[in-house]
Amino acid sequence: MATFRRTDTPRLPGARLDVGAHDIVQRMLPCHETKHLVSTSRFSSDGSVVTLSQDILSDGSSGRADSSDSTLFDVFESDEFDRAYQQHSQTAHMGVLDPEYQTFTSQNGYGAVVYTVKDGTLVVSGDPLAAPEHFEPLLEELAQFRKKNRLKIAFMGVSETFAMYAQKRNWIPVRFGRERVLNPMTNKILSNQGAGKRMLAQNRRLLDPKREGISIGIYAPGINGIDRSMEVQLQVIYDQWRVERNCKKEKDLQTFVTVYDLFCRRNITFFLYTSDREGHVNGFAALRNVGAKNGFHLDPCIASPTAPRGITDLLIVTAMQLLRDTGVSYLCLGHEPFLDLGDMPNQDGLKARVARDMFHRVVDSAQLGGKRTYNNKFHPDESQSSELYVVLPGGSSLLRQAAAVMHVANIKIRRLLI
Repeated sequence: MATFRRTDTPRLPGARLDVGAHDIVQRMLPCHETKHLVSTSRFSSDGSVVTLSQDILSDGSSGRADSSDSTLFDVFESDEFDRAYQQHSQTAHMGVLDPEYQTFTSQNGYGAVVYTVKDGTLVVSGDPLAAPEHFEPLLEELAQFRKKNRLKIAFMGVSETFAMYAQKRNWIPVRFGRERVLNPMTNKILSNQGAGKRMLAQNRRLLDPKREGISIGIYAPGINGIDRSMEVQLQVIYDQWRVERNCKKEKDLQTFVTVYDLFCRRNITFFLYTSDREGHVNGFAALRNVGAKNGFHLDPCIASPTAPRGITDLLIVTAMQLLRDTGVSYLCLGHEPFLDLGDMPNQDGLKARVARDMFHRVVDSAQLGGKRTYNNKFHPDESQSSELYVVLPGGSSLLRQAAAVMHVANIKIRRLLI
């Protein structure tokens, strides 16, 4: 594990990092030339490299291994899925870290999809992991799988590219949000442009050995091997955070929530973590590579209940600094739902009014405006922001498709109506 040295140098927005941390980021980038080896091999107990393979079911689907497995990389799907992920993955494919999601891989090399099943509907998360010209044949293969299992289909968190494809098929694309992206290369906080002064002062206080004495480390099990003790500490913080969040929001809607299996894909994820003077971990940020952007998605970013104020801000700023020093210009903070629903092409006024009323109820109950305020303080790069869509094929199963998407987003329809 690489460790960031504590510093009280006022010019630094985050923790100073060593050469080992930069090497980890370079090796985690999807374009790295050794990526294929990393994703299809593991290290045995004696340190040797062992090549692995996994049989894919005849219908193209693949299960998910439990992260308690003792191998370095716990989930091994086909080489085809790995290639599709490294080339086409985006923030919306965060489902690869959620135990409720599965994957479907084309038997003809067209790509793959990440999906979950709700209310008799296969809900695809993000664009198909394929080139646009392969959307059609990939979805035709997926249709055979769905027919066998009597499943309808819907899409959530897709890009404008797929929304345009959907519109040509007379499906219903609904613009519901956007990705918020930081550009470490031009970010105002890192560029000493007067932004985030209070945050930077707070970071210096946290890192000052004479005050809070916080140190930051990097844990990359896909590169440096598994540290079970570290993973236990990270998991405890995550579980505590989820319990606390659920208690605080028990009476409110918790929409657009992903529950992560933190260590199910160690080959595409690394962690920044903070420790107190005694070496106890008290916060962390997980960074997952996103192949289509040659960058990273940062989520979750959390602190323990006993951590000093400002740990998550310190982690985000340090992540930006690390990526800037490595030449990475893309760090996504995740999805940010709009406060108003986008246009609904080819839909009559009544359906549009009902949909907008329902969406406003979600926004009011979930207090989604707070997420925008939090993201804004890190000065996202609006030029890298991209719109997100829900796509419903429509027809006689339209209501089922809509219900499935709302179920995936953790929106309880009954609570919206009372």
